[in-house]
Amino acid sequence: MERYTWSSLLLLFFQLQSSSSLVYNTHTLEAPRDLNITDPGYLGLLLVKWSAPYGALMGPACRVRFYLTYFNTYLNRWSVIRTPSTSHRIQVDLSKEVKVRVHSLLNGPCTNYTEVKSTRYAEVVRSPGRGSAVVQRLGCVFHRMEYTECTWEQANHTSLHRLYYWYVDSRATQECPKYIFHDGVRRGCRFTRGQLPVSSLVSICVNSSSPTRASEPAYLYLKIHNHVKPAATEELSLKVVSDVEPRLQLEWTQPVGRVPGHCLQWEVEHSSDRSNGSQPREKGTVTTETSLRMRLPYGKERVCSRVRSKLADCCAKHGIWSDWSHWECY
Repeated sequence: MERYTWSSLLLLFFQLQSSSSLVYNTHTLEAPRDLNITDPGYLGLLLVKWSAPYGALMGPACRVRFYLTYFNTYLNRWSVIRTPSTSHRIQVDLSKEVKVRVHSLLNGPCTNYTEVKSTRYAEVVRSPGRGSAVVQRLGCVFHRMEYTECTWEQANHTSLHRLYYWYVDSRATQECPKYIFHDGVRRGCRFTRGQLPVSSLVSICVNSSSPTRASEPAYLYLKIHNHVKPAATEELSLKVVSDVEPRLQLEWTQPVGRVPGHCLQWEVEHSSDRSNGSQPREKGTVTTETSLRMRLPYGKERVCSRVRSKLADCCAKHGIWSDWSHWECY
């Protein structure tokens, strides 16, 4: 009988382990099966489901996981999800092509603790309808953090528009609570404070029906706290103050509404009216204060200033500038 030394036995053991780990490489690890997309009617929140590949190891030591990629409409980039589950919800823009891919992943003793991703993948491509869009320039503004108006333009006046919206905490898709009319035609929807969540993603769809043409819905996905438009500032004053030398100080008050004062940044614009009739306008100054000091005008020079505000980056990713205040002159 052949005798084995300890070193030869160890070598044989590692060779067996190495050969077994090669069983599940990128060529033998199969792609997931039965990939499909279900639309539950939530205006772009889709359910993606699939099955594990045939013969996949499902033991705790070497469990198959999955690598899902899809184009995230809200983030405007491809998103990657690693999950042990065989389903996942994705948010997409239904007016655009939806492409989803799922690979199989394996890691553990069966792969010598090296992650293996299947070369093949399951893919589903969902194309939008072929009708033309009647609604254009669909957008929403959260005025003064008190009410929201979503408005649109249209290519013709023969269509009837209906706005529907959905967010995670709502039980079902709902229709616009109060339409905005222009010349007898629906051109927008008004939401009072509390009818839409401030920080959660809201899905909005405007359907158009016309007796003469097929049309596709328009979709919008947004968080309304990124679409706040403050009210215009109403009170400004210019006065001379003396410190080291006399200066002109512009002061203004917070705009009306529910926008927190610490969230606002201001742009101040100046214009001077000189004796020769010219009115040069200086580039706006951005500040988080509600006052600004400047030089005194020369001779018969007349200095005028105005301000506007929007949410600063510390409170929102985006902001909408308010309308300009009136000009205040000295």
